[in-house]
Amino acid sequence: MILVTGGTGLVGRAVVQELLQNGFAVRCLVRDPAKARFVLGDGPAFAPGDVTDYPSLQRAAAGCAGVVHLVAIIRERGAATFRQINVAGTANVVRAATAAGARRFIHMSALGVKPGPAYRYAHSKWEAEEIVRNSSLAWTILRPSVVFGPGFGFFDRMEQSVRFSPPPFVFYPASKTLFQPVAAADVARCVRLALEDPRTIRRTIDLGGPEHLTYREMLDIFLAAKKLRRLKIPVPVCLLRLVVPVMEKLLPDPPVTAVELKQMGCSSVTAPDSVEKEFGFKPAGLREGLAALYNGKRG
Repeated sequence: MILVTGGTGLVGRAVVQELLQNGFAVRCLVRDPAKARFVLGDGPAFAPGDVTDYPSLQRAAAGCAGVVHLVAIIRERGAATFRQINVAGTANVVRAATAAGARRFIHMSALGVKPGPAYRYAHSKWEAEEIVRNSSLAWTILRPSVVFGPGFGFFDRMEQSVRFSPPPFVFYPASKTLFQPVAAADVARCVRLALEDPRTIRRTIDLGGPEHLTYREMLDIFLAAKKLRRLKIPVPVCLLRLVVPVMEKLLPDPPVTAVELKQMGCSSVTAPDSVEKEFGFKPAGLREGLAALYNGKRG
């Protein structure tokens, strides 16, 4: 039995499917089992709870041989802060896994994670990594770049930006920062292989797709996959730093936040063959992945 936190998220859906298809029994920690069953079907078991509620984690982890911890936030809302969810939540999951005698622990982090409170999201993820690294568990930390697949993620925010731009234009950050988009299904396969391979124990492994791409290049691929034609207008990042905080105050769910904009300045790449070297398969490229995902749908 493997406990998965964050099973209804973009990566979580793929992880649950990958584990079930390869003979694992899966239990998902979820806030609402009925809603989670609608998303994930009847394959996994569901344990009501939350990473901020340690007793619920104790119950969920009981009898589990391993834990896959995927819960994290990139946007703070009310009491759901980086420190509460990304840091304290991870500490709770590690504690519950240890108390339950779980043999393996897979922690999902992110490329670009580093110490330094100036980058609040990245710093919280680094603190979470440190909690995992300092535990007695047989842990593996996986660090993917931006992830694409069924479910809400980076490219849904990109679509939001496209919709906010008056046709025929689309505005994008004039940044040369590189990303290495990787499919959720490929990240899930890495999770499953890490669980099975003792050589990944007590290692931090970077994950990325086969290409290093700028935001502009990813936008080109996204627009082609959605069959949209737009005139692309680069916006200096210094100007966005002035505009984005205003958007945050005016919009309940803006396309980008100040924290995300700052994080976007940090490179999110590793070796193009990182997955192939570590796990023995070549991940899907963004162009083929988005084409398959949208399958001719128009925005």
